[in-house]
Amino acid sequence: MSGHTDMVLVDENGMRIDGRTATEHRPIKIEAGVLKNADGSAYVEIGKNKVLAAVYGPRECHPRHLQNPTKAIVQCKYNMQAFSVSDRKRPGTDRRS
Repeated sequence: MSGHTDMVLVDENGMRIDGRTATEHRPIKIEAGVLKNADGSAYVEIGKNKVLAAVYGPRECHPRHLQNPTKAIVQCKYNMQAFSVSDRKRPGTDRRS
């Protein structure tokens, strides 16, 4: 496994790097109905991770040939803060070469 480093998850005192014991769970907070314009919404915190989710619909399907009364199309979008992920090369052609 080249390129991987060993990471210590629990120190010699049995504590994780975030101050919890090995058997202690992260704090959890859940709120429903947090966005007024959404048909459904929720805010969830698990430790330092935060998620805001919204649901809108049902809506008309466009183009119409995709409409089917027995099926649904679910479209998901997500965003991550720039500081939460390491830099990576964007997919697609590299115009610098």
